[in-house]
Amino acid sequence: MSIAILGGLDRLKNYYEQKGKDLGYSVKVFSQRVPNLAQRLSSVNGIVIFTGTIAHHMVADANRVAKKHKIPIGRSQSSSVSAFKKCLSSISVRS
Repeated sequence: MSIAILGGLDRLKNYYEQKGKDLGYSVKVFSQRVPNLAQRLSSVNGIVIFTGTIAHHMVADANRVAKKHKIPIGRSQSSSVSAFKKCLSSISVRS
């Protein structure tokens, strides 16, 4: 199962990836705006959005893709690793 993380702190990128790997997920982190974000998100099984550290247009793109492809979204104001784990558990329950 692959998860995309939108937002978050750059210094925690390795922790997000490692914690996701430990829990059996393949993790892609998008902490900055990237070209073709909607196309990249359409191939994931879940999206985690850290709302405190992300631009509004990235959230809009993620919401549009998630609705179109029925991808579950987990949201957190905090960008901590424990908040990431909570979002993963909420996504896996909905899947």
